[in-house]
Amino acid sequence: MISFNQRPFFQHISTSRVNSGSGFVFLTGATGMLGTYFLHHLLTKGYRVAVLVRPSHGNSGRKRIDSLLSLWEENEGRELPRPVVIEGDLSEKEWMKERISWFSRNVETIIHSAASLVFYGNENNEPYVTNLKGIQTVLELCEKAKIQKFHHISTAYVAGSKRKFMENECDVGQNFRNDYEKSKIKAEKTVRDFGFNSLTVYRPSIVIGDSQTGYSATFSGIYAALKLVHTLVSRLPLGTTSAQFALRAMGMKGHEMKNLVPVDWVTNVLIHIFSHEEFHGKTYHLTNPKPMKMMELAQTMQEVVEYYSQFLPESELKRYDENWFSINFTGQMKLFRAYLGQDALFDSRNTQEAVPHLPCPRVDSAMLRFLFHRAIESRFGKCWKKLELV
Repeated sequence: MISFNQRPFFQHISTSRVNSGSGFVFLTGATGMLGTYFLHHLLTKGYRVAVLVRPSHGNSGRKRIDSLLSLWEENEGRELPRPVVIEGDLSEKEWMKERISWFSRNVETIIHSAASLVFYGNENNEPYVTNLKGIQTVLELCEKAKIQKFHHISTAYVAGSKRKFMENECDVGQNFRNDYEKSKIKAEKTVRDFGFNSLTVYRPSIVIGDSQTGYSATFSGIYAALKLVHTLVSRLPLGTTSAQFALRAMGMKGHEMKNLVPVDWVTNVLIHIFSHEEFHGKTYHLTNPKPMKMMELAQTMQEVVEYYSQFLPESELKRYDENWFSINFTGQMKLFRAYLGQDALFDSRNTQEAVPHLPCPRVDSAMLRFLFHRAIESRFGKCWKKLELV
């Protein structure tokens, strides 16, 4: 039997006030996987925060933020301060035009975390609308409001096809495997060309859930593959397919290395660097020095799915086979194919020097079993509040 240790839903974070300045931090992407954690940590550390949030599914931006923070409050047993909520979309400028004066008087620093993880699209659609047009809007705000301190969340995958990628490198002639990577390198170059007095760039690799609680605010990337397999196997009898078969169907051998980092570690590193000005002005690879082989990742996913997913009973006459799985799995996973290839070797010297006390946790099969179990248990985020918390 697989052991999945239940852990506290959210770790307790110290509420000691570390920010005595009067200026606001303006955070974009506050409802995303990283942004949710950034917002929580900034508020608990005493920062005054303003966020840009668009209405979604009939919920106002304020209601979306309240829902996120209420989840933290319920599990921590304490109230959190609320940020200033500005309703708007990065692809539009009305929200900005109406508030230039307010930003000029109140905002000292921007953390730009908003991003689209769509892998393919043209320049009039995602990922370019959010990743490139969005950053152009934010930079226009910086110019008009004279904001000169900028923290940009990029991605380690601006490395593209490079086998080894240094923190001080950007566009060095590498090829890119998809539009996500292309849009992110264009965005990073645009930010670097702006001429900020202080620009700090963070490049996380593949961000997974909280290593201590299993929580994830969104379910893209590796989780999308897990959700697909979890859904497909409901039409199959147990033992129909395997990790090896899935990898072969994707044209992979299993020795490819993937760089996975837990969201809590990424947040702790970023907030520490953000809170210490002596570390500003550099580029930081928030990457794992010990990447995982695709075979280990796939076998762990198979193990969890076989244990927790609902398979078709053997007595069911109308059932599907490995060929059916192959067609549907490869068809839907083709958008992620480049994403699942061999990762570069990421230099992280700046990160190690800035946070020697915060080594990246080892992401192994045990951690992934825990995270994948929590994702399935929560129905991929639909019922976090209903989970039994201890």
